[in-house]
Amino acid sequence: MVVLCGTGTQRFELAGIPVQSHSAAGKALRLTKDTYFYATNLRSVRLGHVEVREGYCPPSLFLQVRYLVEGALMVLSAAEQEKDLSEDARPRPIQTPGQT
Repeated sequence: MVVLCGTGTQRFELAGIPVQSHSAAGKALRLTKDTYFYATNLRSVRLGHVEVREGYCPPSLFLQVRYLVEGALMVLSAAEQEKDLSEDARPRPIQTPGQT
């Protein structure tokens, strides 16, 4: 599963998606502080490591995030996508029948 993580740190040298905590999108996502989404915060994780929370992502923000993720997947290497993940969170190759 691909996850785009947000950060409270604004990085002026990177293009990203800012979401203010007091905006409609920020309230819908239950943000407690202004949050920034950057392609460099894209991670590949196992589904079991994701915590599901109820919330509503406004369609315009969803599309922005989708375009950012699609672009990032085209340019980031697998190593960059897995940066800072613990070993047990890294995706494993799919085993086909007969493989050990």
